[in-house]
Amino acid sequence: MGRFFLKGGFVIPVDGKRRIIANGGVIVEDDLIEMVGEYESLKAEARGAEVIDTSNCVVIPGLIDTHIHLAQALIRGIVPDNVTLIPWLRDWVWKFLPLYDQEDARASAALCILEMLKTGTTAFIEIHLHSRYGFNGIAELVEKSGIRGVLSKSIMDMQGYSGEENILPPGLWERGDECIREFKEMYRRWNGRGNGRIDVWLGLRSPGAVSDKLFLEAAEIAKEYDTGITNHIAEVRDDVEYYRKVYGTSPSGLLERFNMLGEKRVYAHCVWLDEEDMRKFASTGTTVSHCPSSNMKLGSGIAPVSDMLRMGVNVGLGCDGGPSNDSYDLIREMKLAALLQKVRTHNPSAISAWDVLEMATRNGARAIGRQKMLGSLEPGKKADIVVVDLKRPSVNPISNPLSLLVYAASGEDVRDVMIDGKFVVRDKKVLTLDEEEVLKNANKHFNKLINKADVKIDPLAII
Repeated sequence: MGRFFLKGGFVIPVDGKRRIIANGGVIVEDDLIEMVGEYESLKAEARGAEVIDTSNCVVIPGLIDTHIHLAQALIRGIVPDNVTLIPWLRDWVWKFLPLYDQEDARASAALCILEMLKTGTTAFIEIHLHSRYGFNGIAELVEKSGIRGVLSKSIMDMQGYSGEENILPPGLWERGDECIREFKEMYRRWNGRGNGRIDVWLGLRSPGAVSDKLFLEAAEIAKEYDTGITNHIAEVRDDVEYYRKVYGTSPSGLLERFNMLGEKRVYAHCVWLDEEDMRKFASTGTTVSHCPSSNMKLGSGIAPVSDMLRMGVNVGLGCDGGPSNDSYDLIREMKLAALLQKVRTHNPSAISAWDVLEMATRNGARAIGRQKMLGSLEPGKKADIVVVDLKRPSVNPISNPLSLLVYAASGEDVRDVMIDGKFVVRDKKVLTLDEEEVLKNANKHFNKLINKADVKIDPLAII
């Protein structure tokens, strides 16, 4: 551990005051933030600390991605770009995932984590880890990398998706009792490991793959273990039609029926919520993970995020998966989230740069139940800090640092990343993973997977 003084940059604490400290500073002591303020007021207090010059940089809290698929990084670029969700899953994604072994999944997870660290993500929620992916190996990787990870064990007992019965291939199906058994084992082994950086949640498959009995059992287990639940909800219009046909209710009514509304309940997409759904989400502290790139690419619709925020819903941001985004760069996702709401409402003031930065930080911390320790730069909170360098032409001239961060920057501009007071990225180099080895291994397992699937990839094909 150590003591650091990040000095001279534009510090954006995201502390609820919506302020920018020009020529600011942050003092870090071991794994905690000690002081935040103007450089001149801090320099005497920082004697003896290692000085990190952040001049011409923006200093922000670590970004929190509330919805990703670690295993899908390996199949980026091989799924057609022009199909909707069901055929995208049925004919492509679910063609490859059942062929994974644990080493394939670990190679994919390493690639995903490497990208997240280099682009400023310090914490994430993995939606569901299948038993074939090897939970232990992925948890070991998270611990080694220094990132914070919510690892959700997949929970299912049926093979449907929405209105499609028996659509899930046998290689992805799991028995409900085995899912629960593995969750409990992984929770005992991994929850709280890595100085509290690893959480183990329940990652429920979508309705159609989970029986009513298992939904209720999962809710009881989450309560017993004081852990979280995550799921895909109302991603496409067909989902809502299915909820009404089978359960006679809305998305929020479905969740309410199975006792799945509340804190540390994070639902990805939620494109097709209505006002009643939003009221229930807001009143119970339930989180929406907004995934703009994925929703746009698959033609799923535009989630009414500005309405959700206005009604008090906690909304975080998610990159989703490799073949539906196709990156794990949360800075790029902020821009898309902002622009989508402006075009949806025909109102450029529908959502602000502050709103989307808070979605990627404070709201993400609340989503994972860590708002008292993460999500902002405040004394006593964990030292999860990102330094964004305003050096490239695309972020110049240096004018409004918040606007530059949200609308002009990308993860390519991230210089340094600190988690728990330790640098995991310094001068754009990841310190906890061997970058060259991760990339080499990812390509090796990609080729292995293509051979197992017996498909030919034409890099020049237009699809």
